[in-house]
Amino acid sequence: SKDFASNSSYVAFFKCDNKTLVYMCDVHRLNISFNMVDMCFADDFGIKPDVLLTEMENSGFERKLGWHGCQDNTLVYAAAVATKKEIPVVFADLSDEQMIDVLKAGFPDKEITHDVLHQVLRAGPSKDKMCEYLNKFGRNRFMLENIAAALNKYNTVFAIFGKGHYEEQRLALEGMLGKPE
Repeated sequence: SKDFASNSSYVAFFKCDNKTLVYMCDVHRLNISFNMVDMCFADDFGIKPDVLLTEMENSGFERKLGWHGCQDNTLVYAAAVATKKEIPVVFADLSDEQMIDVLKAGFPDKEITHDVLHQVLRAGPSKDKMCEYLNKFGRNRFMLENIAAALNKYNTVFAIFGKGHYEEQRLALEGMLGKPE
């Protein structure tokens, strides 16, 4: 596969017919990959994204993005760069309420509150069965649905999600688009 590494983050390229998916696999807590984001949006990169999908909460309201807060979060930085370049941005992660609904469906005997949700998310899927369930039956499905919808509408999609999401979505992506180049 054609993967360009920056510390622990990397980019996977999928091409199928006239569709291209540039999938940046980010390591949120360990690495800030602004240089990789800049590379994916650079005029000389050879691929101009038509849309950006980012692992940010699908809140149901329009967001105004500025540069405040971009210095410490690659996902926000990518959204701000896309906005500045007038590239549409899709917030392709579940809202807190949607995540709580997924957890309630999978764990009906537990009381799921916002505090519980944030504890689950902080723990991560390798340490928490609830987080693993949430990713498998909620977040990753939603992200894949957003990728498929974007590819149906646009020719070139730039997606930036956590590396763990890519690892869990890879087989589905290969089923849709073939192996990455």
